[in-house]
Amino acid sequence: YESRSFIGGKVGSFVDKRGNHIEMGLHVFFGCYNNLFRLMKKVGADKNLLVKDHTHTFVNKGGEIGELDFRFPIGAPLHGIRAFLSTNQLKTYDKARNALALALSPVVKALVDPDGALKDIRDLDSISFSDWFLSKGGTRTSIQRMWDPVAYALGFIDCDNISARCMLTIFALFATKTEASLLRMLKGSPD
Repeated sequence: YESRSFIGGKVGSFVDKRGNHIEMGLHVFFGCYNNLFRLMKKVGADKNLLVKDHTHTFVNKGGEIGELDFRFPIGAPLHGIRAFLSTNQLKTYDKARNALALALSPVVKALVDPDGALKDIRDLDSISFSDWFLSKGGTRTSIQRMWDPVAYALGFIDCDNISARCMLTIFALFATKTEASLLRMLKGSPD
């Protein structure tokens, strides 16, 4: 039973003494979480979600801001290709190696055969994303600056510990569905 007047149990947020909203639990919802959004709508919790601008922001050491900007008039996969080519989060060398690794992935197959690609991706559950990505020519810098933050948002673990299946599933969804990369967040403390 819920002890508070709203649905969510321990997942929620509170305001600290400085006025900051501190979240407990999952705090970023990727647009491809369709089952979660249906459940939230069913229980009336969807009104507590805010849709973020179609960008992913990275706050780096020293306060440097990086961004993947998916705002583009043409949707998937072109909006994602543009976001990755124009990001300031990676240097040109890392972008090129990133492109090579992803070009050799089932994500490309997902553009023409989504079910076949997801079958191939499921077979990668026993290898970490880092091991898979590095074996395809990706760089450790790309992992540290771009993919670790995504992995933390997905599963609260880094690329050395999250499976290639998990990461490539999300990449395949990003490549085939424009709204999959659109983030939602909790509106703030419901108290």
